[in-house]
Amino acid sequence: MIVSGCSFTTNNYRSGAYPDMDCSWPKWPELLGEKLNMDVVNLAFSGAGNRFILQTLTEAIERTPKEEIGLVLAAWSQANRDDWQEHFYFNHKFSNEKHLKNFKWNNERTKRPGDVFFWVRETCLAYITLQNICKLYNLPYLQFQMISLFEGWLAGLVKTENEIKKNINNPNFTDRYEYRGDRKKDWKELVKLLLEYEQFIDTKNFLGWPHILKLNGYTIEEKIIMKKKLLDEIDNILNPNLIIGGIDKHPNEEGHKKIAEFIYDRLG
Repeated sequence: MIVSGCSFTTNNYRSGAYPDMDCSWPKWPELLGEKLNMDVVNLAFSGAGNRFILQTLTEAIERTPKEEIGLVLAAWSQANRDDWQEHFYFNHKFSNEKHLKNFKWNNERTKRPGDVFFWVRETCLAYITLQNICKLYNLPYLQFQMISLFEGWLAGLVKTENEIKKNINNPNFTDRYEYRGDRKKDWKELVKLLLEYEQFIDTKNFLGWPHILKLNGYTIEEKIIMKKKLLDEIDNILNPNLIIGGIDKHPNEEGHKKIAEFIYDRLG
């Protein structure tokens, strides 16, 4: 099983808020692999965006004998995240890459070139690209939005745990970046854009499609980690029993178990 994603998926997650916390519990891909009796290649990395997810999966699929691939899983991330690589002449090997040498991944979440409409369009094309690669090689696959694609950006992107921690006693600190567009108008346009690509997407293999609550879709975070959510709100109310807690909203050990169980129950 080959999987890629962000901090909700990586097997070496370290809390930015609580760096001394032991987070070595099994993560959902490893738990799912046990249920399916499959070895797991977990390429996910904290902070990763959707370009990273597509490229790491593509690289691994192309370089792995296809008879050895039992399942491909894409746990897609936020559209605003930017990913790029830099080349090094020394033999650098990114820790989560199985094959790639001499390249290092970087990511950035607040200053990506372009706008949210381009970012969402690029992600839709990533959905289609991964789908078509898997179909080309007749590989079982499943994709889903692990976290919100664009709604978190429209709500005002929440600052990182490190930023919040450093400013815990700063009375002038705000925990979000301001979204400067027309949130309601842009949300409607982004939903329209998302649905424009539905005709090219095999929604049977896209868990939670169209991953918008008001359209009866969901992200995995919303479905599992969320305690409740009102239809006219963007923010989640998280289940405290399934997250690390405090200023760290990532799934805890029980949260990862719930995610693995949820995905397992929906595999055909």
